[in-house]
Amino acid sequence: MFQTYEAQGGPALGRAHLPLLRKAMGKLQLDGFIVPHEDEWQNEYVPAAFDRLQWLTGFTGSAGAAVVLKDEAAIFVDGRYTLQVKAQVDEKLFAYRDLVEEGAHGFLRHKAQKGWVIGYDPKLHSPDALARLTTAAHEAGATLKPVSPNPIDAVWRDRPAIPAASVLPHPDRYAGKSAQEKRTEIGEATAKAGADAAVLTAPASLAWLFNIRGGDVARTPLPLGEAILRADGTADLFLAPEKVSAKLRDWLGNAVSLRPPEDFAPALAALKGHKVLVDPAASSAFVFTTLEQAGAKVIRGQDPVTLPRACK
Repeated sequence: MFQTYEAQGGPALGRAHLPLLRKAMGKLQLDGFIVPHEDEWQNEYVPAAFDRLQWLTGFTGSAGAAVVLKDEAAIFVDGRYTLQVKAQVDEKLFAYRDLVEEGAHGFLRHKAQKGWVIGYDPKLHSPDALARLTTAAHEAGATLKPVSPNPIDAVWRDRPAIPAASVLPHPDRYAGKSAQEKRTEIGEATAKAGADAAVLTAPASLAWLFNIRGGDVARTPLPLGEAILRADGTADLFLAPEKVSAKLRDWLGNAVSLRPPEDFAPALAALKGHKVLVDPAASSAFVFTTLEQAGAKVIRGQDPVTLPRACK
């Protein structure tokens, strides 16, 4: 068992990569940096190009986090991974800590020092998780600072390719309803929630709502992307151009505007003055902050696609 774990990750990664991250932190004048397991879409199964926790530590489990400070670091796992973390992560570099009982916020509360600046990538944390971290840092006299781009990405020399699987139509005979019908229904639900639009970032919600399938996420036929659905059922769908074919454009129709990922943040900012429904359990703090700073009225609520896509 340990040999299998070692082959997948291994302590050597931590020994090679921890100094690189600390060097990048120094250039950004950071006293610490938080590394969650999640990617921008809050996936449990993270594509290799976004598995920053594995790159840093060697740990390959499906849940975890790490906090790197100037002179010490810790990795947090739950009870499923108490053996695996010891096989994959060098205990001389990372202290083994409990993800559930303590978590990164508990560690910061006791280890951060007054005046320290702790960096984080706002695209990788839910707003609720970020609130816990912010409170913990404040209690220690430290502050959290959003950092973009992620300093790990800047030093990840052998980073795997970003997932770019083609996004394909999912026929109505399998989906049960056309995408137009679904968008109309979800648009009406968004309006009933008091919102002009809903921001959708969960890959499963995109797959269901637009009747599409992809191959970006291991073990699931899901595309990575984002969408803004308006109450009238029209939508903007943000996908990397290399994933998009003429067939897909025809499938989605004129009511769906296909846009590249770099347009997502400006599109959020353009919702100034609008009421926008966002699920804090599915979307990152980046989405909330961008909307709020633009002057949008954010309505926290469940992703309106969650319940309909659960019905078969």
